[in-house]
Amino acid sequence: MRPDEYEHIVAEYFEQKGFSTKVSQYSNDYGVDVFATKGKTKIAIQAKMFGNSTRPINRQMIMELHGAKDYFDCTKAIMATNGRIIDNALEVAEKLKIEVLNIPAIKTNFKSKTKKQSGKFETIWEKYVMPLEGKAIKRADGKTNKILTVDWSGIKRITSNGREQKIKIEIFKKTINHLLKNGSITRKYINDEYQYRASSGIVLILSNTSKFELTNNPTGLKMK
Repeated sequence: MRPDEYEHIVAEYFEQKGFSTKVSQYSNDYGVDVFATKGKTKIAIQAKMFGNSTRPINRQMIMELHGAKDYFDCTKAIMATNGRIIDNALEVAEKLKIEVLNIPAIKTNFKSKTKKQSGKFETIWEKYVMPLEGKAIKRADGKTNKILTVDWSGIKRITSNGREQKIKIEIFKKTINHLLKNGSITRKYINDEYQYRASSGIVLILSNTSKFELTNNPTGLKMK
């Protein structure tokens, strides 16, 4: 199951409880995947389909959701997941009054009123990025990166310096959605959106697909 499909399962869960829902499809969602409204109640929901993966809900995710709730003037925030949450994240959630809800990644027969849109990012990720798993990709200087794994949590690679690095999927989603909307993106923009040093890796990886290509002055990417 793809993350966008899980987002709709989460939306359907709230529709069954009488809420109107809207699934976010854009890169400026600030981490809110679903908005659920009923009367004066407006809930900011983040959907994390982590399942049995090694990636848990951590306190940073909880704190970012809290900020998104306030940004969108919501009355409540909920973290919906089918995975696990670590203890310090639970402590932060309790302190900030954010509910953590377990929703299985199981499709239902419920007829949702929310229009389902095809996830362009998810399609690109599956068709163009996932096939890079196991491949060695070259930089302009001839040095290589080894792509170890590509999944719905992100990409794990061996850098040209021999270090193992994990780049989370969230920044790839922001980058690709920005490219889809604007046609190009710079490394500076990626750096501004991501707190870790990974813009060179993101640009290198995406430029090795048939969907995007490198740009210079400034360094970045554009749609092919």
